[in-house]
Amino acid sequence: MKHFLCTFLLLLVVLSACAAPATPVPTITPFPTQVLPTATTTPPPSVLAGTPVLAPQIPISLDNLNRLSPLAHWGKGNVVETVISPKGRMIAVATPAGVYLYDAGSFEEMQFIESKSWLSSIAFSPDDSLLAVGSLDGSVQVLQISDGVRQKTFSSPLGAIASLAFSTTGNLLAAGDTSGGVYLFDLATQAARTLTGHSARIHSLIFTAGGDVLISGSDDRTIRMWQVSTGALQRTITVRTKSLDALALSTDGSLLATGSLDGTAQFWRVADGSLVRSMLGAGQNVLHLAFSADEAQPLLAIAARDNRIWLRRVKDGSLVTALEGHISAVNDVSFSPDGKQLISGSYDGTVRVWRIPEYTSVQTLEGFSSTVESIAFSPDGTRLAAGLFDHSVRIWNATDGELSQTLLSHTEPVRGVAFSPDGSLIASASEDHKTILWNAADGKELLSVAGHTDSVLALAFSPDGTLLATGSADDTVRLTQVPKGGRHAIMRGHTDDILSVAFSPDGSQLATGSSDHTVRLWRVADGTLLSTFEGHADDVLALAFAPQQALLASGSADGNIVLWDLSNRQVKHILGGHTSAVHSLVFSGDGQMLFSGSSDNTVRLWRVSSGSFLQSVKSTGIANSIALSPDGTVLAVGSADGILRLWGVLP
Repeated sequence: MKHFLCTFLLLLVVLSACAAPATPVPTITPFPTQVLPTATTTPPPSVLAGTPVLAPQIPISLDNLNRLSPLAHWGKGNVVETVISPKGRMIAVATPAGVYLYDAGSFEEMQFIESKSWLSSIAFSPDDSLLAVGSLDGSVQVLQISDGVRQKTFSSPLGAIASLAFSTTGNLLAAGDTSGGVYLFDLATQAARTLTGHSARIHSLIFTAGGDVLISGSDDRTIRMWQVSTGALQRTITVRTKSLDALALSTDGSLLATGSLDGTAQFWRVADGSLVRSMLGAGQNVLHLAFSADEAQPLLAIAARDNRIWLRRVKDGSLVTALEGHISAVNDVSFSPDGKQLISGSYDGTVRVWRIPEYTSVQTLEGFSSTVESIAFSPDGTRLAAGLFDHSVRIWNATDGELSQTLLSHTEPVRGVAFSPDGSLIASASEDHKTILWNAADGKELLSVAGHTDSVLALAFSPDGTLLATGSADDTVRLTQVPKGGRHAIMRGHTDDILSVAFSPDGSQLATGSSDHTVRLWRVADGTLLSTFEGHADDVLALAFAPQQALLASGSADGNIVLWDLSNRQVKHILGGHTSAVHSLVFSGDGQMLFSGSSDNTVRLWRVSSGSFLQSVKSTGIANSIALSPDGTVLAVGSADGILRLWGVLP
């Protein structure tokens, strides 16, 4: 899923173009294809989560890039998966950066197992001694839990790992990938078998209690049952719901439960593949399922996008209760072996432990986080704000990493965040169509700016702080007066989502980037279109003006960065080297360097005068947003893995 596209947009509203100006608007012709430089990378940072910032005293410059080092690493990352070990002794929380292990009785953190690649799935061996971890690079590692030492390594030849399961005897490990491949690995001999038939991501793998059958669930809307000894396909069940997104097997092995993004949960009889029961409205967007082991009253837990866990009786499908407490979608649930505890993981960055049958939350494992969509330093450099996928805006003290404020009002992901030039206001833009102005001192909501009719995807304050520019999926840019909220201008002309906005240093011009692949330059005073820059082959996701020269940088989903010379409206340089979308751009204070953040998991540094590549820093997560502290000493990287990483030059 591309973060630069609004996940839930179903309709793009095309508005009529603004009236033509008196003089023709110049259109900049496409730039030629150039040979792209080959980039090298520095090792990824390995600092621990939550470490305070070491105090860099030196601004990052061309002269000291060889000393650029990781300073801090805030947040444990997104909750990818939560699993209670088969013997009920441990709770594992998988994040893209690694696995956190907790004692299931005391909830004390026991161990962290780091992953060098984006971690995507985990599984315990039946005796609790081994942990299998799968990654987006297609690798599977089997680790000894006692010391974290790798025992075995396997890999998928075709796709990223999406699911894992140990056989009941622990001698086999099943892995499913994003291409539809199912693999059976023998841990003793390391022999591998491939089970073919699925055509899309394998999100679920389950061995039956006897270990003789493997059940796989896929995005191709089929469930397949395989004979483990021969690899033969025994049965295929095709669901008729909108999608197949979750699969679970009852503890007695008689029923399968399936969940769909249309909110439907269904029970299927394993013996013959027949549909037993369909429950409509089981929960908005079913994301995960789990059966309890309670023989007297077995339950089905449904993790849903509406922030709840719905509990239903297996015998008749009736609703028992809905567990509330998470503030964002619940993406994972797991029962303890005795059925007395339920673990839930959420995009809100928390893992909750619920007591059953009291249905109360008894513990919250904190420190996890949500996808970072946008970040910004306060003008004095003492705070760092982030807009998150979990609908929140969070503010950290930049000196020690302490979370000082969490701002809650949006109902959809926050795609943009910015401090006003005087530091008194924070603005946030969200997919809920709203832009909110907050008091930066106490976090109180001051104003909800209306007007856009679709997701607000980008924002920026004018240099003097009197205007706020917002770009939307309604194809318009709005200029709003600050702090009263009066309308200054509406710019129409783009034919697709507005994904990026930036004011010129003197505030007289506004640049906008769009899914229509163009960059447009507008006069702020009256909203007149001045120029249209064409040439990018995909969405324009990032814009930045150089601080001391007539230069505009644009970054695109095509992987290119273009430096536009505004004095003659021509291309000055094309910066190539990123292998995926460029999400964020920022110039150094002296304008000599440009920093770019990309989906290829790197931040690259460029010499502006020549357009040459200097070096890069690498992290586990997609670099959705980057920011440079006002004094130029700290580079902050907000990633899709939910972690904030800080870099700087130490004395």
